[in-house]
Amino acid sequence: MNRKTMICTLGQYDIPIVQKQPLFQVDLLDKNIALFGASMSGKTNFLKLLIQSLHMISYVGDEQIFILDFGGALAFYKDFPLVSAYFDNSNEEYVKRAFKILEEIIKNNTKYLGGAGFSSYDGVKKLIHTTFIIDNLNAFQDEPRYAAYQEKFAKICRDGLSKGITVVVTASDTKGLSSYLNSFGQKIALEMPSDKYTDIFNAKVTEIGAIAGRGFANVTIKPGNIEGTFRMNAPYELQCYIADKLDGTTKYMQTLKDKFKYDEISNTYIKSAKKYLTFSGDLTFSEYNRLRQTPNNYEKKSEGIPCPISVGLDYIDFFPVIVDCSETRVIGIYGKKEYGKTNLLRLILDELFKKKSYARFVFFDDGRKQLKEFYEKCESLGLDIRKFVESKKNMILPPQETKDMSLDMSNGFMNVIGQSKQTGSIRKTLSPFQQFYHFINDNYMNLTWNGLSNHHLPSPIATYIYGEANAGMMPSYDEDRKPIKPTVFILQSKMLYLSANGEKQFINNILPKLAAIAEEQDLIFIFTDIQKITDQETNNFFNNTLSSVFLLDNIAEFAAERGQKSVFGSMDIKSLKEEYARCEKGDGYYYDIEADKLVKMKFIKTEE
Repeated sequence: MNRKTMICTLGQYDIPIVQKQPLFQVDLLDKNIALFGASMSGKTNFLKLLIQSLHMISYVGDEQIFILDFGGALAFYKDFPLVSAYFDNSNEEYVKRAFKILEEIIKNNTKYLGGAGFSSYDGVKKLIHTTFIIDNLNAFQDEPRYAAYQEKFAKICRDGLSKGITVVVTASDTKGLSSYLNSFGQKIALEMPSDKYTDIFNAKVTEIGAIAGRGFANVTIKPGNIEGTFRMNAPYELQCYIADKLDGTTKYMQTLKDKFKYDEISNTYIKSAKKYLTFSGDLTFSEYNRLRQTPNNYEKKSEGIPCPISVGLDYIDFFPVIVDCSETRVIGIYGKKEYGKTNLLRLILDELFKKKSYARFVFFDDGRKQLKEFYEKCESLGLDIRKFVESKKNMILPPQETKDMSLDMSNGFMNVIGQSKQTGSIRKTLSPFQQFYHFINDNYMNLTWNGLSNHHLPSPIATYIYGEANAGMMPSYDEDRKPIKPTVFILQSKMLYLSANGEKQFINNILPKLAAIAEEQDLIFIFTDIQKITDQETNNFFNNTLSSVFLLDNIAEFAAERGQKSVFGSMDIKSLKEEYARCEKGDGYYYDIEADKLVKMKFIKTEE
């Protein structure tokens, strides 16, 4: 059975007509509360007093408090036992999240109430009451990025009370708020201009001096022990109580700790409402360990993952976002410049360097040399490394991979001289991309004759490297070579996404075949900075090969811009806008394509 009333005593009236100063009480199951006042008039004190009162009259399982703090003065209360969620306005995702949770509460309570009001509900299932506090409603109303939530807020004000949600707001001005006022049965006005009192109460009142906590409030609960009559719901002078100081030594704090079983060692309340966590700035490794929550199946899941890599926490449950590199073999990273792609790659590779130290690491970089720190670290760790760099300098084809080729490094280019019994010798300058194809041919799959062609003709790759006349000069594929070595490919070059015939052969023909044997041969492919692919066929091949991707950008805008050119292209843009707020620094998305699961997350911030 739920409570029929939820009365908080917050001050005293002065009702001259009956010559009494009765208690100012509000029933939160019966009325929403709107509090108006100028700066320093006592609005924050009132909210503190209300929160403190709720903790004295309520218990875990009866009450939970949600706070949207646009004033910045209620942060101390975020750890109070009944405060389920404390969100400030530093991150739009928290505002969106608050409304999503409240809408879900209304939906669930509606199902159980079966048409009854919350205060008259007498069902078997116990329903928790929610007090939703917005401090500084004007800031919420005036901020353009929160415009999408104003209709949701109006609906909660109208429907929430009967479904178990009481709304409490403070504001310094009535401008733009008139549409909400009809949903607030309890109105309070502290220090305000005379015309504002009329806007609030639809009645004239006598102005009072600038005394903190002094103002007017309409009477919504008839005071007891009063003889005579007075107009209910009319505004009368009010003096709010002063909230207790919370320095840890007051009687109130000791009572709170006793009631909710405060643990001095962990500095937490043992009896507490469900907590919705928030990120405070960068997610460092220490913050990651402090905030992460453990799913029920986490331990069982981890036992079956030979190479789990944690890259951050999801925004809703604060569960670790884990890339399973034993199953996820082709990883893509999308994102804007300076949005954290390098940080993410560092997270992944630091783990792979440790967990795959027996593997070969192949780097394909372009002229930006953004992978330099990683192949230098790989070299310093003494790991097996191959690198291909789009630069006139450092065009390296490791000698052990050249077989019978001789090298001429004149003019900064590497010249490869191939020998052939049929055609004699040729002289050819190879680009890093062509070197990369030689390397794949020698170690992973046949690119010479039948590997990419159904005819007894040179493959497109051999033609790309040598031209049609000399395509047979590509070193032949050794069917008896050593088994394929486990390999991590880190692919950064913009050349990968070109529509030129030679380059696109990698995505159209080579990558799908390597991806097909990736789990069997322990191969991992990481595309670190995916670019637009203009060729539709190549784009389709690429998207179909990816098994999971990261996006470090605002997803709705990204999907709208890329259209069908990315794995997010088929998603409904309108739904994405409604579901996810804009990204803050360190935010992004993880999309498990095979499971069709999209998660908004915050990435761990590494030290560069």
